[in-house]
Amino acid sequence: MKLLNYYIKPFKYIFDFNGKSSLKEFWLFFLINIIVSIFIGIIRGLTGYHTLREIFLIITLLPFIALGFRRLNDAGITKWLFLIPFVNLVLACFPKKKERY
Repeated sequence: MKLLNYYIKPFKYIFDFNGKSSLKEFWLFFLINIIVSIFIGIIRGLTGYHTLREIFLIITLLPFIALGFRRLNDAGITKWLFLIPFVNLVLACFPKKKERY
């Protein structure tokens, strides 16, 4: 799967909180968001336009939450731990839960 597809996929499954997401999918979405945030920060510093960052955060918040829920579901961990700040980053590192078939 191409890098851009890993970024677009969470937007396609924005309301899917019950599926599964791989480690690669979670971390690539997270990393691309960090890179875009740095780029927006540079633009913000040069132009003084502060609204762009808030718009970006609003647009990416729900896909990130849904992706986090799916990642924890894939790891076999209760989804509600995603709501505790920073715990989701540690728990997202757990490997996939083994299937029983």
